[in-house]
Amino acid sequence: MDSLDITSSSKFKIEMKICEPINKTVIGDWFTNDTSDIVFSKLTAADINCGKYMVEGEGIEVLSGEKIVPRYNSYKFSNQRFAWESILIFRISNRSSPGLQPPMYVIVPIKHKSFVSSVSIADVTYKSGNVVFIDKATATFPNKRLTINHSLKNETGIRIEGSTFSSWVED
Repeated sequence: MDSLDITSSSKFKIEMKICEPINKTVIGDWFTNDTSDIVFSKLTAADINCGKYMVEGEGIEVLSGEKIVPRYNSYKFSNQRFAWESILIFRISNRSSPGLQPPMYVIVPIKHKSFVSSVSIADVTYKSGNVVFIDKATATFPNKRLTINHSLKNETGIRIEGSTFSSWVED
């Protein structure tokens, strides 16, 4: 099993897909920083709807009309989307040895209500075939923006094979 720091000299391709629970909470007041009551870790694949995996910049063109070229070892997504109760699933593949290792996954449920959300995941150690479910990320609200900064230092996750999340990460 491969274990590498994501900032190492290896090239990692990072893709993301967005899932949502089928039975979402009624939004109510859009301008509060409510926390969802959904227990995301108990959802099954039948309880969520997912989009397809996207590479960085997919479908987005800069004002000049140039397409954004995806970078290795990082991922940036920007869109007008109310992310509350969405589930972000990142698929990380080691492009230095493609096809030889299963990807690693990082799953981040967005539990807090906000119009502007920023998620930053740092200190990722690539563990081929593992999934890390970030259930207890600390959320702050500087300038009324949801900010989640989470370090995966010393977190290796669990094997994806046979886990609750194996059907979540499929294409």
